[in-house]
Amino acid sequence: MSISVVLFTCDLRLHDHPALRAALDGTAQVVPLFVRDRAVDAAGFAAPNRLAFLADCLRDLDSGLRERGGRLVVRHGDIVDEVCKVAAEADADEVHMASDVSAHAHRREERLRGALEAEGVRLHVHDTVTTAVAPGAVVPAASDHFAVFTPYFR
Repeated sequence: MSISVVLFTCDLRLHDHPALRAALDGTAQVVPLFVRDRAVDAAGFAAPNRLAFLADCLRDLDSGLRERGGRLVVRHGDIVDEVCKVAAEADADEVHMASDVSAHAHRREERLRGALEAEGVRLHVHDTVTTAVAPGAVVPAASDHFAVFTPYFR
């Protein structure tokens, strides 16, 4: 019997969730997981209003999962360490997550892939970004990020 972990990041929903759908279609058991990453908190994103909104979203997600016979596992710490721990505890074969376009998300994905592969667990990243142009197809000419045109900045 195969087991998958679905890592929820910024996409805290059940409907139209490609990573969750792939996990449900491909394995016998799914462990839904959210990790409140200490690195994100340390970067100054732990404002009270944001945390209250996050708590409400997690409650809604957990409620939806419970209606369907599951429950959300919530951890707090280094996201790579926590995902690896949950995968080991569940004896999971694979981890599914949604893609993201930020530099932080790419670094997180690389770290997760390396750590999970070392444990013999596959990481599947599913495209969930809905845009007119594929992420990465339009890039700035002179740097690694877009900047505001100076007259508009002032």
